[in-house]
Amino acid sequence: MKRVIIDEKLLRQSIRKHILEQVQPEVKEEKKNHCITSNVMPLEELVGKADDFHHYTPSVKKRRNGVNSMVDTLGILNSLRLFKDINDGGAHLAYEMMNSLNNYRGKNYFDETSNECHKAMDKVIELYKENEHGTELVKDIEKVLALQTKEDEYTPSPRAKEYLKRCLVLIKEK
Repeated sequence: MKRVIIDEKLLRQSIRKHILEQVQPEVKEEKKNHCITSNVMPLEELVGKADDFHHYTPSVKKRRNGVNSMVDTLGILNSLRLFKDINDGGAHLAYEMMNSLNNYRGKNYFDETSNECHKAMDKVIELYKENEHGTELVKDIEKVLALQTKEDEYTPSPRAKEYLKRCLVLIKEK
């Protein structure tokens, strides 16, 4: 008969590996957001100042940045027929909104109450929903995209609609 010699070290390694596989089922870990100073946005920047209005046109005042600016932008685009001095069909407004949303992509927000890092886009969507004039960001953008009247000059231009479609993509990909 032939004798087989088993190395004790290899035997222990294979037993340990087998036991660990049985005890610890494969768990897919979610990718955690890391709060690094270079990718964290403060809450004030996400919300925007409530009283920081500027004259977009001589008859239109709009807040400069953050969720407050998005609420104003979508309100103006939704009722474009009331603002006769916006000549580009809202393309510039939609472009500004797209750039604003693009700034939130890849950024995080540190929630001081839970001491956790969250995606800035998720917080923007939540803040928009909490705003008194906003319902849901995606639904409000889709409402503006669906606007059509007989006089084509009072609806957002095709270019504005393309920017708004890109906004939807930015929001959905988070």
